[in-house]
Amino acid sequence: MPKKPVETFDALDLARAAVLADAGDAKFVGTYLDVDFDAAALLASYLFEAFLPGYKGWRWVVTAVKVDEEATPTICDVVLLPGPDSLLAPAWI
Repeated sequence: MPKKPVETFDALDLARAAVLADAGDAKFVGTYLDVDFDAAALLASYLFEAFLPGYKGWRWVVTAVKVDEEATPTICDVVLLPGPDSLLAPAWI
């Protein structure tokens, strides 16, 4: 039976450190929400609550990758993305 992604890819601490560094202040980073893996379990996106002024409902997303199953994960990207209840600018007309 194949291993679950969580068993082969644990970069939560690395992802939290990356988002804290990017945010500049721990008060802008909330709790860990979820992780999503690609089909091969070599790419993971970790979601954290975001508490930045003007970004109500947004989430920090940290993408980590491994070159193979035995490799140590590395951070690719730290971004803010809107969540399901986020405050968004109105669509352009």
